[in-house]
Amino acid sequence: MNPPAHDQTSSMDHSKGKGLLTLPFIALLTTEILSNLGQTCLVFALPLHLLNISGSASLYGMVSALAVLPSILLTPLGGALADRLHKQSTMAVLDILSALTAFLYILISQKIDPVFLTVACMMLVNAYRACYSPTVQAALHCLVDRKDLTRASALVSQAISLVGMIGPVVAGMVMGFFGIMQVVGVAALVCLLSAVWIRIAVRIPEPAQGPSQGPGALVSHLAADTKAAAQFLVRHSNLKVVIGLSLAANLIFASYINVALPYIITRTLGLSNAMQGLAEGILACGSLLGAILVSIRPSWFYLQRIPLLLSGSALVLLPIAAGLLLHLPAHVLFALVTGCMALAAGMVQTVNITSMSYEQIHTPAMLIGKVIGLTNSLCMCAIPLGQAAFGPLIDHCPMTLIITGVVMVTLLTCLIARLAMKPDE
Repeated sequence: MNPPAHDQTSSMDHSKGKGLLTLPFIALLTTEILSNLGQTCLVFALPLHLLNISGSASLYGMVSALAVLPSILLTPLGGALADRLHKQSTMAVLDILSALTAFLYILISQKIDPVFLTVACMMLVNAYRACYSPTVQAALHCLVDRKDLTRASALVSQAISLVGMIGPVVAGMVMGFFGIMQVVGVAALVCLLSAVWIRIAVRIPEPAQGPSQGPGALVSHLAADTKAAAQFLVRHSNLKVVIGLSLAANLIFASYINVALPYIITRTLGLSNAMQGLAEGILACGSLLGAILVSIRPSWFYLQRIPLLLSGSALVLLPIAAGLLLHLPAHVLFALVTGCMALAAGMVQTVNITSMSYEQIHTPAMLIGKVIGLTNSLCMCAIPLGQAAFGPLIDHCPMTLIITGVVMVTLLTCLIARLAMKPDE
């Protein structure tokens, strides 16, 4: 039986007003770290294992592309459901489902086609994450004062970035020394620990809910929101350019790195899974440094600089092509590849943050959530398309030629975007 609405509101008031680093917020942050760590290990290890046993970049790209589909479909819905469901119970159930998915992989991995099993598990884990992340964001509003929401969201984002650095390194080391099953088992235990921690330590006061709406009303609201956001974007020319650059960053650049990095490290250079995990961590570090730079020097990043930043992220890939042509030693190439890609990832991160800030500033308050949700869905659509295309290209074309093509297409896109930009009102 739910407590009366006024008791819930009173509970929310007591949870706020005590600063940012309260016990409920720290407990929620710990939950997000544990859950994200378990899911990151799974999403890193499963496709890498498939690449190890198949040696096919095409297969790796296809699996990675298919795995993103649930995130594309569920991200708009996850935000709407986060406001309607009990947040603490929702997060606990999603963590338990992640753990059960991992245990199921261990039990049936010898009986089912590895490609089908990997795709199915990754799609399920990404579906859980698509519902989990907006639930955490919605919970912040119940635990943190309005004046502290920006800092709270920043702390959650930094925690996720740190997990993105640590998770692949840990998973790669465990996979290198013990094997894929041990990585999946550890990920399952971490997700279970997160679920237990949620029930023991996390207390999220729920706001009073209005009358529940049926599925038809929810679908109707989502359709109306999407239509309003699309109509606004069509009328704002510079926002269309910004979204176009974000799509290019995901379709051309991010998709290439997602498929090319593990292939270069494990197949071209013949290095271990632990080294691939280290490479993923270095890339995440580059992204984190890019985000920190924007927060320290926000005046450096504005609309007209976005094409320049994206062009720079493409140009720093050229030393990789030179290193491959010169047949440098494996560990020298490893340092060159990870260093250049980390620098590029940091520059792309500044592009993403600058684009998001521009959207927030130039979108009316009543449309911000709808516009950003639609933009994120569009950008996520670009990633699987790019991954599915780059897989066969890497299998059948020289890597130096592919890098040259990525640089040329990115530079041309940025030139067209810069010419299409209009002065801000």
